[in-house]
Amino acid sequence: MLIFASYDNILHAFARNKEVVHTYGGHKARIHLLQPFGDHVISVDVDNILIVWNIQSEEKYLQVDFDKATFAVSAVLHPSTYLNKILLGSEQGSLQLWNIRSNKLLYSFPGWHLAVTTLEQAPAVDVVAVGLVSGHIIVHNIKFDETLMKFQQDWGPITAISFRTDGHPVMAAGSPVGHIALWDLEEKKLMCQMQDAHSTAIAGMSFVPGEPLLITNGADNAIRVWIFDGPGGTGRILRSRMGHSAPPTKIRYHGQNGEQILSAGQDGTLQSFSTVHEKFNKSLGRGSINKKKSKKKGLKLDTMVLPPITVFASEVAHQSDWDNIVACHQGYITCTTWNYQKSSMGAHKLRPEEFSKHKPIDIHATAVDITSCGNFAVIGLSTGQVDVYNMQSGIHRGLYGKERAHEGAIRGVAVDGLNQLVITAGSEGLIKFWKFKTKDLIYSTELPSSPSGLLLHRDSGILGIAFDDFSINALDIETRKIVRTFSGHHGRINDMVIQKFIIIPLLSVVARSCLASISVTNLY
Repeated sequence: MLIFASYDNILHAFARNKEVVHTYGGHKARIHLLQPFGDHVISVDVDNILIVWNIQSEEKYLQVDFDKATFAVSAVLHPSTYLNKILLGSEQGSLQLWNIRSNKLLYSFPGWHLAVTTLEQAPAVDVVAVGLVSGHIIVHNIKFDETLMKFQQDWGPITAISFRTDGHPVMAAGSPVGHIALWDLEEKKLMCQMQDAHSTAIAGMSFVPGEPLLITNGADNAIRVWIFDGPGGTGRILRSRMGHSAPPTKIRYHGQNGEQILSAGQDGTLQSFSTVHEKFNKSLGRGSINKKKSKKKGLKLDTMVLPPITVFASEVAHQSDWDNIVACHQGYITCTTWNYQKSSMGAHKLRPEEFSKHKPIDIHATAVDITSCGNFAVIGLSTGQVDVYNMQSGIHRGLYGKERAHEGAIRGVAVDGLNQLVITAGSEGLIKFWKFKTKDLIYSTELPSSPSGLLLHRDSGILGIAFDDFSINALDIETRKIVRTFSGHHGRINDMVIQKFIIIPLLSVVARSCLASISVTNLY
């Protein structure tokens, strides 16, 4: 009925995956091992202190301090049918069987002089699997202290072990490189391998009791369900859920219905998350210089992968006809297009013609926007140049200004809802209004500080401008006057969002929208 989760030195119990019903505070160091145990739960911290908690009363039932030099606890298991007993593995390689009711050490196993990484109960009573740091798996009878069989993996320490219980004598073992090995316990040999099951270390795995289903999760922030229904004994993905394996860099709603959120992360991926149901989530993949070469080499050996996406813009118009997302990459001059319908990187790579044959080191794309019709992309560079490209063909359609639009780097570009105006902001402190079609300069004004970003709300015509001095201005693009000034942040403003008012009581017509921002200071 409960799910236990710890962070730092606090342990929580969750009910119905939503509400915290119990909190256990008593550790002084980070908790790294958990074991539910009937009416109790066992936690072990990195200072080698084991605490047995009463789940309902949240009180300590027992506390045992171990000496790190002789027995540093690295794994914990409750052997099946062993009443009130737990088995502990150590970094020194020895194992200990304890009775937690009487607080007595019942038996010490000498072990194999290698650190124990994981313990798992086998389907047979008295038998446990011991994973070692060397890659060995020892299937051991703890009643007679006798080793029944031994296996070895060449991928490093054993990170997780699980046994099938649907009639097939199979044991699965995880590794730090993301591979899974399946061992035949009758013939005592390797049955098959599931390579690259995860892109990083396997954190945990568990066979569903009585079913040919294996659930795995990893440090790549993915959870996958594998089904074993094919020849050869290997599994295939039945279901999966995954997020970014590194912090997100930019998130935006895709479309006006609020049902999809596009998210770019430092892991180099672009993903779509559904606000309706998780089954509609999808990944658009990683950016690549050459998709064909990347497919041949695979994820881990891919040298053609592009840097993480820093800024992107999307539009739903014509998304079934051609690419509808354009993205800037960190320190990279080329902008990539993406296709939401096909869930993949698009056909075009957008960069100025003078850089088509060579890639400059110190020039990169800094800002991007797509017109509401989905036909054009406007891209700003660190040199102050602003270019227009056709989204369908990828052809360059001109630039703003004679050579460049601004003296400094472009900090933001925006196109109005009717494709009449293009607004650009440069690091030199100027904001400029251009005619979209003729590319003529209409208006230019100096800002109170150097801008760090722009955000246009097309329906209301309100332009949010974030500054390097941590303030925000709201500018009306019709009157070209600042209508609101906001201050209070004490760190760099990373992002902004403008949300329309549904009801506007006792406010002037000028207050057509509200503007929210996120800074470094309030992210955590």
